[in-house]
Amino acid sequence: MFFRYVAFHYLKNIIIILMGLTGLFTGLDYLMNASSLNSFNIKVLYLFSKWEESLNLLYPLAIILGGIWTKIAFIKQNAVGSFYALGLSRKEFFRPFFVVGLSVYFLFLGLNFTSFATAHDTAKRIKKSEYGMSKTEDLFFKYNESFVYIRALLPEKYKLEGLTIFKMENGAVTATFSAKEAWFNLSEWVAIDVVKKSKLLKENGEYLKVEVIDVFHTLKGYEPKILKSIYDGKELTLFDTIRAKRLLENQGLGTDALRADIYGKVFTPLFSIALLMILIFRFPFHARYMNIATTTTKALGGTLFVWGILFALKGIGATGTIVPEIALILPVILLWGYAFYTLSQSDKRI
Repeated sequence: MFFRYVAFHYLKNIIIILMGLTGLFTGLDYLMNASSLNSFNIKVLYLFSKWEESLNLLYPLAIILGGIWTKIAFIKQNAVGSFYALGLSRKEFFRPFFVVGLSVYFLFLGLNFTSFATAHDTAKRIKKSEYGMSKTEDLFFKYNESFVYIRALLPEKYKLEGLTIFKMENGAVTATFSAKEAWFNLSEWVAIDVVKKSKLLKENGEYLKVEVIDVFHTLKGYEPKILKSIYDGKELTLFDTIRAKRLLENQGLGTDALRADIYGKVFTPLFSIALLMILIFRFPFHARYMNIATTTTKALGGTLFVWGILFALKGIGATGTIVPEIALILPVILLWGYAFYTLSQSDKRI
């Protein structure tokens, strides 16, 4: 009964705060960009995409602020003292907050495996009136021991145009493969009528050999949306980001931005549970032991400060200035360490 009572009020407060924060975020953005949106339908789609983006950005704050609101409300009603008088410990009092907060985290973690994670790019395309097929031009990247140039990538059509592959040996080009078009088939790209030009060495000099390959398989694992994301700065779902990271690692390429994106979605939001634990156990159980206005202001300020620092560290980790593991995972681990210390000392406090 106690668990359901506290969990209900906490979840209700999370929803109210989340709707308020995301409504403010979406409304302000809409006021600044409404003039560039053409029709009512487009405006609705844009608002919904920005709302999804704000949900993903602000739900950790709602977890913490909902807990602060619930605890302060219980203190003002003398409910916390009543709970302790009935024999509940501080750890038992925190259990509903922990379960509900963790459930909200897992809900949004699951949503990041869907198109929910790409809401920012969806809103950007709507704003730029890019409703049809997108196109990425002039891609150049490393593939195994070769370099690849693509004149144009059309991810929605699973097609690329103007493919040229430069095969390298000892720092020199030994052969080129050129195709007008290539199509993605399950896990690789397939081109037909590929012109292969290779250099042959004979006793009396060098010769250029030209031949036509009927069917040519290449770029295994380079799915269209992964290609577009890596080389055009577009967002991916969490699952696709993990696959893109493995792909680049296999090619010996840098993965700082992808790792920062993964850690930012998986590990960084966990700071909210740790900070909530610290605040819940630091708050006295009765109003006579605290100045409610001052305590609430400090809690809100501290929450926004920590959230802002972690948000900034994500950007720093994405650029590779600081290794993403240090920029994103280490601060959360340290925060959880202090949270568990606060938990161990909770029974000693009033």
